[in-house]
Amino acid sequence: MKLAKAAVAVCLLLVPALFPAAANAVTIERVVSPKGIVAWLVEEDAIPLIAMSFAFQGGSTQDPDGKPGVANLMSGLLDEGAGPLDSEAFQKALDDDSIDLSFDAGRDTFSGSLRTLTENQDQAAHLLKLALTEPRFDEEPVERIRAQILAGLRADETDPGTLASRSLMASLFPGHPYGRPSDGTIETVSSITRDDLKDYFNKIIAKDNLAIAVVGAIDAESLATLLDEI
Repeated sequence: MKLAKAAVAVCLLLVPALFPAAANAVTIERVVSPKGIVAWLVEEDAIPLIAMSFAFQGGSTQDPDGKPGVANLMSGLLDEGAGPLDSEAFQKALDDDSIDLSFDAGRDTFSGSLRTLTENQDQAAHLLKLALTEPRFDEEPVERIRAQILAGLRADETDPGTLASRSLMASLFPGHPYGRPSDGTIETVSSITRDDLKDYFNKIIAKDNLAIAVVGAIDAESLATLLDEI
């Protein structure tokens, strides 16, 4: 129920951002695909664009004990190679059709965003499906993204605001996942393995754990079909 409410809220936020002229006349439609996937749709044909936001319940609170940072690391890797496409090929496929795909790990949700021109919706759905079903977690992108995160964590060690925030959360939530740094620490991020990533992925990424919001030039029937292709 919380995810469904969040999906409706996302629809209300996406409409004024993408289609300001339609912001005062929003109709939100519940769409159920033939395979039972539920999405919330605001149909708007003013621009040939489709924006999808989706979230899985989980986030950094589901990181394995002793290894905070797994969700954050994985959020940087799902668009870095999937299925038969390595990192370079996957990024090229996105760029060739001007598809924007990104992921983010919050404390309670693991979310993603997809934007595509309507004419490229089938390719966008295909690439999203690969990312959500066959991530590669190849060594090169894993180490590259890990290095980026570690650089940020080292910078955080000298940032008073970050240190104060971490101390506050640890004191407010002792022994709870909220009390640990969601991005991990230098020690924990350095120790994350490919198996850790795969285990987290298999635990969190599931269709019965998913909320979807869609805004743009797509009708309910077409969206229902598209959902089952992901």
